[in-house]
Amino acid sequence: MKGMMVSRRACLHRLGTGVLALGVAGGPLAAATLVGCAAPATPLTIAWHPWPGYAPLQLAHSQGWWEGLPLQRLATGSASESLAQLRAGRAQAAALTLDEVLTAHASGLALRVVAVFDLSEGADVVLARPERSTPPSWRGARLGHEAGAVGTLMATAWLDAAGLQPEDVQMVHIPFDQHEAAWARDEVDVLVTFEPVATRLQQRGAVRIFDSSLLPADTAIVHVLAVHPRALDTHPAAGYALLRHIFAAQRHLHTLPVDSAYRLSPWLGLPRETVLASFRGLRLTDWADNRAWLVGAQPRLPAAAAALARVMHANAQLPSADAPVSLSAADWLPTDAPTVHLEAGA
Repeated sequence: MKGMMVSRRACLHRLGTGVLALGVAGGPLAAATLVGCAAPATPLTIAWHPWPGYAPLQLAHSQGWWEGLPLQRLATGSASESLAQLRAGRAQAAALTLDEVLTAHASGLALRVVAVFDLSEGADVVLARPERSTPPSWRGARLGHEAGAVGTLMATAWLDAAGLQPEDVQMVHIPFDQHEAAWARDEVDVLVTFEPVATRLQQRGAVRIFDSSLLPADTAIVHVLAVHPRALDTHPAAGYALLRHIFAAQRHLHTLPVDSAYRLSPWLGLPRETVLASFRGLRLTDWADNRAWLVGAQPRLPAAAAALARVMHANAQLPSADAPVSLSAADWLPTDAPTVHLEAGA
């Protein structure tokens, strides 16, 4: 009835129907649908930094799919900056790693995981200068890494694999957006980094000596979309549209790789011909994967978070070995497999 508040599920259904009827992700019909769903006064702001796994976000935004929808991008230079934007309230959602979500929980920021972007199976790397690429040269090396959880986990894993202790090297904390500059200034001998920086540094002679495919089974690096809990209630329609766009952009990446490489090249800072290579060692997770991770009798996310929390606690990265009980939320995840392309002209 007119004037009555539409239920969350009805609102999401109306938005999805409006978007698909238009054949384009966004536009006037979707915007009108949002009005009927009591659209929030402020948009859902999503923070993300350059990382191939977040390409679906970048592709959706670059193609104008968000026009007319209460969705807004907040570009950052690193996950640490994205997390800071969440803490400051300038973003309601951010692309982060699962361990960063656990760290946020431990500090009082109870984020909820609403989607899983990818699994790193070699895309996070440890690089060395040619003269420091063999075991005899590692002792005493300057080991650069981001102070966040992934950087510490990768540094610790490499040290363990190399048979070294932290005191055997010189730890240098470097934010991700300063990795290339630190390498160029010869401030580090060994560097924990990830794509697209890894590809650019290897093109300049850096040698890969370790990567995330060699991590123990219980220390998986999982990239997720995390949101403030209140955003689940204040931005339901926008969140539902966002996840549909992510899955549609994944299809765009797979079916139109040349166009995707062209769009992603400036964002990743890579030549178009090397963009697709930066996805090596990365498994993008589709709708079915997300269902397996977030819903069902035995979703994968709680088990992965519990195992990761134990490892992080053992490495003094978390005060407790217990993962948060309420970590995931499937509120925005489509209940049915997306079968209709949201791209213009689909």
